Amino acid sequence: MTLIHGQIESLKRIRKTLDEKGITRFNSIGDINQFLKNFDNEKEELFFKIERDFDLELEDLQTKGAYLQKEHVELKNKIETNLNKKISQLKTKCLTLSYPAKNAVLDILNWYQLQILFAYRFILKKTFNRIVHLQTRDSKTRLSTVLEQVNANTRNRQEIISARCAPKFQELEHIKKVAEDLYPIIAGAIGEHLVAKELKKLSDDFVLFNDFSLKLEKPIYNKRQNDLIRSVQIDHLLVSHTGVFIIETKNWSKASLERYDLRSPVKQVQRVNFALYTLLNSRNTANSVLKPHHWGQRELPVYNIVAMIRYRPKERFKYVAIKTLKELNGYINRFEPVFDNSEVHRIADYLIEIKNQ
Repeated sequence: MTLIHGQIESLKRIRKTLDEKGITRFNSIGDINQFLKNFDNEKEELFFKIERDFDLELEDLQTKGAYLQKEHVELKNKIETNLNKKISQLKTKCLTLSYPAKNAVLDILNWYQLQILFAYRFILKKTFNRIVHLQTRDSKTRLSTVLEQVNANTRNRQEIISARCAPKFQELEHIKKVAEDLYPIIAGAIGEHLVAKELKKLSDDFVLFNDFSLKLEKPIYNKRQNDLIRSVQIDHLLVSHTGVFIIETKNWSKASLERYDLRSPVKQVQRVNFALYTLLNSRNTANSVLKPHHWGQRELPVYNIVAMIRYRPKERFKYVAIKTLKELNGYINRFEPVFDNSEVHRIADYLIEIKNQ
């Protein structure tokens, strides 16, 4: 199995974008595709969940209201019972005091006491409802508050549910827009993943670098294209016994093949090839990674491949092989081995060294 270094660049870009947008729900491209596929269902389920939660809250309020109503009635009945009992006791005591006493002094004292009790009984009867109201006021307030909530929620049910749905729907729409905007990168990531998966099937004689990027300390001038190359970015760089393969992956539709505004992958690979070939075949590099040969300095070949996932052009291009996913490994294995294991690993180690500089 191929020795692999690095993560697919498109996946890193997707993760970075999601982090910047504050989206943490996706752990894979499959999660994103599943979200987009089920978006309408998720939105509908979200509405039903918010509706169910609201109805449960309303049910809880109604239950609480019924409990407070019962508590209020019981408290009111208890207070009224106690007041009526007190009034009845005062009436009985007044009746007892109205009978003649054994002597005049006691009779006068009973009369004064009787007047006080009459007054107390009168006040209790006169302020009966007021007393009940004051002693049940807190209970009544709690009950009224809950009943008002029940009535308001019942009356404004749809408006409240819609208001609760609005921010959740906005969040879903935001996630959807970000995911849809990422679709070109996702398509690229899917393509690069499929290519990496296919290259992984090669033997352990191969070393694969996913997303090989390099900033050149000293720019390389491409005289033919009058281009000063300052950096290199390659989807997949494969080191083998036959040389180094630059593999650019495109997961394009038929329409994309005809578009003039999309950068040519052939020119892209050719540009990278010039820079990488120059680096690998400089005298110092070649002598350090390749064994000497009595005929002279050996060449480290750099091959160009554009891997097309869905559709490929009918045309053929100079210096660049256009291959489908199924053709990829067969094409790579066609080349005659010219380097041994130690040279392959020295080439890979050199690439790791300049990449990390």
